[in-house]
Amino acid sequence: MRFVVIRHGQSTNNLLWETTGSETGRHPDTPLTDTGHRQAELLAEHLEAVLPWHVDAIYTSLMARAVQTAAPVAAALGLPLVGRTDMFEVGGPFELENETLERTPYPGASVDELRAMSDRLVLPDGATPRGWWRGPVENETSGPPKRARSLISDIRAKHHDNTTVALVSHGYFSQFLFREFMSIDQMPGWIEIHNTSLSLYEDSPEFASCRALRLNWTPHLPEHLVTN
Repeated sequence: MRFVVIRHGQSTNNLLWETTGSETGRHPDTPLTDTGHRQAELLAEHLEAVLPWHVDAIYTSLMARAVQTAAPVAAALGLPLVGRTDMFEVGGPFELENETLERTPYPGASVDELRAMSDRLVLPDGATPRGWWRGPVENETSGPPKRARSLISDIRAKHHDNTTVALVSHGYFSQFLFREFMSIDQMPGWIEIHNTSLSLYEDSPEFASCRALRLNWTPHLPEHLVTN
C-alpha cells in the first residue's frame, strides 16, 4: 500500500504564531488564511501531475483547516472525502485560557458547517449538529502513538494492497504517522512539515516497515508560498 500524507494549508493560528510568537488570541478550530486557501488550490491543481501514483482514496481530519485543504483536492481527484474523528491534531480541538494556559475541549465544527466546506465530505457517526469532538484533551505522550497505529491499521483493513491513500492531517500528528510507517518507537528530533507539504510512504517487501520516498515535499508551491 502507498500513503500520501498532506499537512493542511496555513491556518490563522499558524500565522498568529509566526507573527507574534504567542498563542494569545488563537482560534480553537482555526480556519485557513487566504494564503492557506491558495496553497490548497495549488495542491489540488498539481497533485496528480507531481505524484508517482494515482490516488484511490482520500481521508481527512475533521478540524476545519484540514477539511478546507482537502476539499479542493477531493474535487480535483473526483473522489469522496472521508472524514475521520481520529486524524485530529495532537491534543484535539481545545479552548485555551490565556492566563492559566488551561485547555478545555472544544466540540469542533457542526455537521452543517462541515458540509458547507465540501459537498464531497462523507461524515462519520461521531459528527453531530453539536460538533464531533467530546474530549478530553488528549495526553500528548500516550495518545498520539496509539491513535496513529489504530488509524493506519484500520485504513489498511479497508483497502487492498495495491492502493494509494491520501491522508490530510496536521504537522504534529504527522510526526507520529512517520514513526508508525517507519516502525520507530521513539524519535529524538522533529521532521519539519510545511503547510500542504507531501510525505510519501510505500510498503516495502524487504522490510517490516515502509520506505519514505519524500518528506516535506512542496513541488506545487512557489517559494513565497512555502509556510510553516
